[in-house]
Amino acid sequence: MSESRGLDSKGEGKEKEGKSEENVSEEASVADTEVAEKKNVGTSGEENVDSDSLSKKKPKQSNVPQEKSGDGSKRPYGDVQPYTDPNEPGSDSDSDSDTDSVAMDYCPDEVFLFEMEVPKTNRLVIPFELASTHFPPLDTRKPNEKQIETLEFTDSQNHEWYMPIQYYSDEHGFMILTGWQKFSTQYNLQPMDLIRILKPVPRLHTHHFLIEVEKKQGTVEIPEFRKENFLFLIELEQSDIKFKRVFLARNDVRNFPGVEMQRNSREKKMMRFTDKNCKHWYMNIIRYSEEKYMVIDGWDEFVKERGVEAGDLVVFYKHEHPCHRKHYLIGFVKKEDWQNRGQPSGGSGAGSSSGSRKGMEIAGGD
Repeated sequence: MSESRGLDSKGEGKEKEGKSEENVSEEASVADTEVAEKKNVGTSGEENVDSDSLSKKKPKQSNVPQEKSGDGSKRPYGDVQPYTDPNEPGSDSDSDSDTDSVAMDYCPDEVFLFEMEVPKTNRLVIPFELASTHFPPLDTRKPNEKQIETLEFTDSQNHEWYMPIQYYSDEHGFMILTGWQKFSTQYNLQPMDLIRILKPVPRLHTHHFLIEVEKKQGTVEIPEFRKENFLFLIELEQSDIKFKRVFLARNDVRNFPGVEMQRNSREKKMMRFTDKNCKHWYMNIIRYSEEKYMVIDGWDEFVKERGVEAGDLVVFYKHEHPCHRKHYLIGFVKKEDWQNRGQPSGGSGAGSSSGSRKGMEIAGGD
């Protein structure tokens, strides 16, 4: 029994020795292989990559929609890099989702905001409710009457219109200061016509909008220039036409409650005048001296459109249904009309009034 156990132990020893020799030979072959790979790297400068590992790696997909061959489709927006509103659909930063890729394929040309009837006026007033809802560039939480923003409008003919806009509490809205009169003339806007404001896509910037015009026909209530509502009149001089301003006497301005200012005041107040054609004229008035006020912005537009000349009479009346305390009626009488009725007394460019001319017919212009 002892001999057989000795033989078994010897056999196991031989097997262990054989296995150790095999392990040594395998390690040697692995080492030789590594040395060979290092040599290949050193000579060729490129590392050998397993083909199986390449097949397992997926190529990175691009998020930009590709052009489809044969159907003439183009990449959305082309090479344009428009302003992106974070509130617009498809503006999410996670562009890998399926919903975003669909949104990028949908590119509307415009987004409707609001429409309003065109008032016959030299300056457009956008109601506060519309401006606060659709004009986020404007600070409508605490409107400041001294702050002016400039909006850019693109019309149907791709013309650009830059219009400064400012809040006026008397009108309870935002008033376009310049540019509207020219736009209204070019499109021959009439009362009851519609303007539509839209948001373009792509958008150049936050102050960029589209404007469209729809022509309609309607009737407008004509204001009445009653004799009992007469306030005062002035006879125009050549300087009132040439220098694009007109002086009003302090005593006459007292007929305009809410307009009077201190002598050394630098304040500028906005007045609203309605003529016989029911067109509204917004004009700024300032205190010029102790005895005079001066009407500036808006006066020249009235003179040019109505064809007022030196020697004509400009008359002012109370409005029976004013929008606010600085809203009145304005009219004019041509020089030849009142001269044919006899030379009236008084009247000057400083704003002298004469009750003898109350009954004269007020001209409305075209």
